[in-house]
Amino acid sequence: MKNWFKNQPATIQASFYALSAAILAACFTLTIRFSTEELHPYQAVFLRFLFGLLMIAPVVMRGGFAPLRTKRLPLLGLRGILSASEMCLWFLAVLYLPLAEATTLNFTVPLFGTILAALILRETIRIHRWLAVFVGFIGVGLIIQPGTAAMQPASLLPIAAAICMASAGLITKRLVATESTTALLFYLMLITTPVSLIPALFVWQTPSWHVLGLMVLAAAMMNVMQVCNVKALQLADYSFFVGFSYLRLPIIAILALILFGEVPDIWIFPGGALIIAAAVYVALRERKIA
Repeated sequence: MKNWFKNQPATIQASFYALSAAILAACFTLTIRFSTEELHPYQAVFLRFLFGLLMIAPVVMRGGFAPLRTKRLPLLGLRGILSASEMCLWFLAVLYLPLAEATTLNFTVPLFGTILAALILRETIRIHRWLAVFVGFIGVGLIIQPGTAAMQPASLLPIAAAICMASAGLITKRLVATESTTALLFYLMLITTPVSLIPALFVWQTPSWHVLGLMVLAAAMMNVMQVCNVKALQLADYSFFVGFSYLRLPIIAILALILFGEVPDIWIFPGGALIIAAAVYVALRERKIA
């Protein structure tokens, strides 16, 4: 099977890895929904990072500590705080919102990344990208319906998570120029674990073995998902890969319907289409400019 797979065209291999990453992302979200039915989301976040740290530590130790030398600890620390905040907000969104809605609203990360790049990094954003951002936020408005009785305050959670994720992404863009991939992953886990422990202590309860198993599974899925993303990008262009990442929406919508009986709101479809189209356009435009 391994030899057969290696003999396949690069696009087939990339499609397999990209689709696997989308499925793993959807399954991770479902695992968190099951876990947060027993655990507070803050505690689930801490366990996710703790198990992630335990999984990556042997890899770091095998490779030695030389790649971990850095002079950019303040930026790494800020990135860790933003990442822990993003995960807390996302876990809360997964608990309190229908999964399809939470996932769709979280697709606004590239839109907020464009806005933050203009405000903080002073990047020149041309009219095409601003129009895409505007279209994306029309989609957000269709889903959350601000000013109406249909709006839920919890709808702001995945949007806030997207802002934190976009901010962490801007920092990562600056760090990749000087830091190794191993260092970025290790410091992320090393910083987010104690940071996420602080809010977890206020809601701590002894987790069952069942939930601990789910969180180990969730951490493993995230690690494998990252490997699949890297493999896919090594084999194919980003424009080929990016479409697969949004497949987790229909996967989550179908599984949430089967497992939790969640029927997506009718406005998810037009709103999600606008958000995804805008996010894909912004991502491809940024890559073309780069």
